[in-house]
Amino acid sequence: MRGMDEAGCESVPIDAGHHLVRRIADRLGMSWADQEANPVIAQLGGWIADRRLRAADPLDGVVMIGSGYSLSTSLPTVTLEDMTVAQALRQHEPVYDALSAAAARRWQERQARNYARCRGCCVASNWAADSLRGDYGIATEKIHVVGFGANVSLVPRARDWSRPRFVFVGVDWVRKRGEAVVKAFAVVRDLNPEAELELVGRHELVEAPGVIDHGLLPMGSPEARQQYLDLLQRATCLVMPSTFEPLGIAYLDAAVAGVPSIGTTSGGAADAVAEGGLLVDPEDDQALTEAMLTMADPATAERLGEVARARHADITWRAVAERVLAALGLSGCVAGT
Repeated sequence: MRGMDEAGCESVPIDAGHHLVRRIADRLGMSWADQEANPVIAQLGGWIADRRLRAADPLDGVVMIGSGYSLSTSLPTVTLEDMTVAQALRQHEPVYDALSAAAARRWQERQARNYARCRGCCVASNWAADSLRGDYGIATEKIHVVGFGANVSLVPRARDWSRPRFVFVGVDWVRKRGEAVVKAFAVVRDLNPEAELELVGRHELVEAPGVIDHGLLPMGSPEARQQYLDLLQRATCLVMPSTFEPLGIAYLDAAVAGVPSIGTTSGGAADAVAEGGLLVDPEDDQALTEAMLTMADPATAERLGEVARARHADITWRAVAERVLAALGLSGCVAGT
């Protein structure tokens, strides 16, 4: 929404949820995926969203985020997602595997109907675009790869590239493969005694030579946010070799800071890392170790950091908003999100 406003479009937030529905769902112990897939909640969400859209009139267009509801508005509408339901169900994450086959099917079918009736389908990566074509039969001309934006804005400071400083960022320690990163770093540390690994996320405290564990840094806290920015300013490589990554905004944050990344080959991370880093198979621990050793070379890390930073103007939320507005066929408008 901030990007929309910066692009000259007045944005209006529209909530498709209701506090009573959320309270009941919480009482029933429903996960967010249970709620997204539930047809009753979806019907209520669509009715609520349509009603609130009418109350917010005049609007010029709608950006529809998520598929836990459907809209009946006649306003020009685009969807915006980092991965499709079909892709999510293939990841075999506990929250998706807990869904019944019928619930998963209904959820995917609802998403297909949303895609069919909207003006355009905006996605964060070419990986998601491939799913629109292959899983949903959406025509290429209706698909718009708009990317996502970095959540930081800064001017990189001069840093000491001669001392490898890796940063791992991941609330989900298991999916982001934090343990594998710590093990690979131990090999790097043996060959580079001054190397450091700074950990950010929710996990049990890690105590090992060269490892600095910051725990969770909530971005809503000004102090924690500044600490995160300081980490990026002194890092020489971000490493996040997730089992899968729909896109990975942390890679974009690193790029803005002039820091190269080690990302995953599973998902849409290739679009986020681009030429400013390396990708590794999440099932190949040796490849992760070799990538970290490669990034421990000062000249390599500095060169790839410069490549990553060169993309900074293209990975702002304003740039994303402008691409979404183009998909809507609008500019200088009022949009509901």
